[in-house]
Amino acid sequence: MRITTPELFNRGLNGISDLQQSIFKYQQQISSGKRLLQPSDDPVAAAQELTINERTASIEQHARNSNLAGLRMDEQQNAISSSMNALQRIRDMLVASRNGSLTPADLKSNASEVRQRLSELVSLANTRNASGEYIFAGSAVTTQAYSMDVNLNVSYNGNQTTREIPIAEGRTITEGFAGNQVYGDIRNGNGTFVTALGATNTGTGRLVSDSVVNPAAYVADNFSINFTAPNTFDVVDTTTGATVLAAQTYVDGQAITFNGISVSITGSPAATDTFTLTPSQNQSVFRTVKNAITTLETTLSTDAARAAWSFTMDRNLADVDQAMENLNAVRTSLGARQNALDAQSQTNDDLKTQLATIKSGLEDTDITSAVSKLSQQTNALNAAQAAFVRVQGLSLFNYLR
Repeated sequence: MRITTPELFNRGLNGISDLQQSIFKYQQQISSGKRLLQPSDDPVAAAQELTINERTASIEQHARNSNLAGLRMDEQQNAISSSMNALQRIRDMLVASRNGSLTPADLKSNASEVRQRLSELVSLANTRNASGEYIFAGSAVTTQAYSMDVNLNVSYNGNQTTREIPIAEGRTITEGFAGNQVYGDIRNGNGTFVTALGATNTGTGRLVSDSVVNPAAYVADNFSINFTAPNTFDVVDTTTGATVLAAQTYVDGQAITFNGISVSITGSPAATDTFTLTPSQNQSVFRTVKNAITTLETTLSTDAARAAWSFTMDRNLADVDQAMENLNAVRTSLGARQNALDAQSQTNDDLKTQLATIKSGLEDTDITSAVSKLSQQTNALNAAQAAFVRVQGLSLFNYLR
């Protein structure tokens, strides 16, 4: 093959140009610390790097979500803790009010403080976060969660939907609890059934203890303990009309057991007095506190009224305990979610670190190798330039002079 002088000249120039581009690339890699300056440098590694960048961006968004969820859980934790403090104060007031030496004026004074605590509870249930959202309104965050009228009736205005926040690929976490779960869905009585005195009772008998001693035998019916005389009674399942126990002898304080239930009556019941047991219902903490206020403001004029008042105070205390137990359960659940959030955040951080290491291996320059190749290419360029100068002199006319 014949190589002309212009072709030889052009090949020399192209070779020098290629070497200069190669030297420039290595100089950029060394100065920037990055091996991949453009996708064409390594298409496979560039595609992997793009995938890693997308996953890293997703992890960073999940981290922001986790921080937001953690802040919202902290806000609910604080509000619930304050609510428990308010309820504890109410309970202390009710226990103090059971002191028989207190006057009606003392009881009304206690009722006044409990009213203030009720307002405090409503205010806590209407807590808003830094974004102005009502934290216990469910997903209806722009709606005030609770409202109270002049008769101390408190209504829930939110919904029962809680927001889910993604904290990892394929995983979400509920950011908190709706108000009905915190303040509303609380079983009254002992959590299984509720006792009450007949409205027309004239004796001083009152229920002092109630529990489920055999859950397997418990039937969620309505029952009535009917005194046929001051010292005898029947137990009737008023749901079915069946008599469960007949002509039982009453002993003050002795347990009355039937259908897995155990209750005790103390005092002196009168003939025709009744005591009822019904399945527990959901009762809001606000209704519980209102009931306590009503009891504290009740005027007592007879022994039967005082016995009923004492029983109702015990009922109020039991309902307050149920409310505090529910708040504590919610607080514990929030703590468990926060632990899960922390664990997932650590997992996300570890994954982000791992991805950064892989990305570094794909795109970072091996300085030692790059410097060595730069030296090689520089030497090659010098040699090429020297050779090109010699080649320029290889012309026939130079020999004809």
